[in-house]
Amino acid sequence: MDNDKIKDFYNDFVSYQTKSGINERIFTLYKKMKSLGLKSSSNVLELGCGIGVMTKLLASFVKEGYIEAVDLSDKSVEFAKTKITNKNVSLFTDDVVGYFPKKKSFDFITLFDIIEHIPIELHPDLFKNLSKIADENTKILIHIPNPDFIEYHQKDESAWLQIVDQPIPLQTIVNNAETNGLQVTNFDTYSIWVENDYQFFVIQKKKEYKKVELSKQRNLVQKVVNRLKNIFISIRYN
Repeated sequence: MDNDKIKDFYNDFVSYQTKSGINERIFTLYKKMKSLGLKSSSNVLELGCGIGVMTKLLASFVKEGYIEAVDLSDKSVEFAKTKITNKNVSLFTDDVVGYFPKKKSFDFITLFDIIEHIPIELHPDLFKNLSKIADENTKILIHIPNPDFIEYHQKDESAWLQIVDQPIPLQTIVNNAETNGLQVTNFDTYSIWVENDYQFFVIQKKKEYKKVELSKQRNLVQKVVNRLKNIFISIRYN
């Protein structure tokens, strides 16, 4: 399927998106980013920003850093620009598969509920580009519907699906990552609206493993707390 048809679909999708706003899924992803180290000074590349709902939420917290947000739909980006005027936020219309950002270094690259809408034959190019953009400290965050959930909709509730809405198996993501010098460092299947409906990935540049002893990284208070915890476990369970 060509990009023009996909672009037209999402241009027509703007009115629907404006009604949904910040929902539980979006806020859950925002909290996940904070738990992974999102700071006011973080630089974030948001690939597939839509009308900027997540962008605006991020901009409310990221005050000293920079947010670069991109979407294929020009109407979505135009709408986002009317709602987000922060000087540290830049919005662009482009194809996320081969997009190369204006900023050189990012703490986070997000693809939230995006790659299931990108034809799967383009995923090798997408991951190749992600590997070029990311540095050793970048966290690439991918969120997708559980592939089993999409397959269920394909059989029984196809009206819920978008113009491109395909199941993305775990192994496909792992293979595309590893082929391009990346690795999945965290993976979780979890529930938002129905049981096990979403999957969340943290992907980073593959690095040589180094043995790092956690005990040497703890401060005095953390060492005391850890010691007390071990004493409690020993007394309680031995």
